[in-house]
Amino acid sequence: MKSNLHGTFGTNKVFEQEGVDFVVKGEEVIESTGEKLPEVSFRLRRFVSSNPRVKSAMAQYYKPFARQIDMGTLPAEKGDELAIRLFIDVCLVSWAGVLDEKNQPIECTKENAYKLFKELPDLFGTLQKYANDFESYKDDVGNS
Repeated sequence: MKSNLHGTFGTNKVFEQEGVDFVVKGEEVIESTGEKLPEVSFRLRRFVSSNPRVKSAMAQYYKPFARQIDMGTLPAEKGDELAIRLFIDVCLVSWAGVLDEKNQPIECTKENAYKLFKELPDLFGTLQKYANDFESYKDDVGNS
């Protein structure tokens, strides 16, 4: 059933499942050397209950800690770790332009992603917010 709300709230299911590119930093040039650094982007799937990865990953990560979560005794650090690992499994498809201190590409692996998001919690929060926002997955957004 289509309604007059689909244009406002409808999303592209392909974008939700395959991910869309979110640019977090544009291309830049190092003045002293003239070296070009690439644009930094993350391809993210939507974090939504209709994403089949969500239920599976939630059970995998949170079920062993259900009692602590219910009682409010789960240490904050463990909660942060679970949230990051869940996000990586469910939402992170790939990244481009993430470089080390020598401007060499860092491979997009689960462990590298965990280290990056743990060290840069504001980056993680930004990506998490993007993946939760239905506006990021509308037909007119598309993959950049």
